[in-house]
Amino acid sequence: MLVNQNKDTYDRKTDEYIVAYIDLLGVTNKIKSKDSQLAMNKLHNLYTLSVKLTRDVQIEENQDIQFKIFSDNIIIAKKLSNQIPQRTQEIRSLLMCAGHFQELSAGDSVGWLLRGGISIGQLFIDDVMVWGEALLKSYYLEDKVANYPRIIIDKDIVNEIIQNNVLCEYLRKDFDNLYFLNFLNDCHFCGEMLMNGFQIMQEEAGIKIDEKLYQKFSWHMNFVNAELDRKNEKKDRKYRLSML
Repeated sequence: MLVNQNKDTYDRKTDEYIVAYIDLLGVTNKIKSKDSQLAMNKLHNLYTLSVKLTRDVQIEENQDIQFKIFSDNIIIAKKLSNQIPQRTQEIRSLLMCAGHFQELSAGDSVGWLLRGGISIGQLFIDDVMVWGEALLKSYYLEDKVANYPRIIIDKDIVNEIIQNNVLCEYLRKDFDNLYFLNFLNDCHFCGEMLMNGFQIMQEEAGIKIDEKLYQKFSWHMNFVNAELDRKNEKKDRKYRLSML
């Protein structure tokens, strides 16, 4: 007997997707804080602006990127073709979108860290539900592997894109030999924004920063400063992150 008592053709199926699962860090504490309403509005603005900017970019591959948002988690999914170079463009579109979301989150309009995972696999997604191995893999990378405020990229994706001269710039290899998303790849002259965002993070944390949070702040600071050094853009040379 069908749950809804209506005829169902059972024709839903999974397809191959690239999926980013992202968790914003520290939101539970922000919900409990006296500034809960401000945090809620910052989070809402982050989500709506990220989706809007993705839609506004005049790139065909961006138009059918799907977002699933619940509290402090976001799923970003893009169906993949098996035809090269279309598949390459679709992978790049998802990496750009996830990177831009992380950039907005770390910037001075929000000032929050995140972590996540990106994987490729079978997925079903609509307005009601998300289902599939790609979701499980990306969630596992976020929950069990990332540890630091970084978006870990599944090794199968790394093997697929590392030889591509354009896509490889979205990869950075960390001290533990894991690859993560270089969310600043498409960001230019963003030093001041990131510096001010880092100051917001520290001010919200207050004077008692425990070892785990200090570890996260240090990782973020070191990555951003190294990437700004690598870009070596004249207008950004005076902006670097530092601990208060």
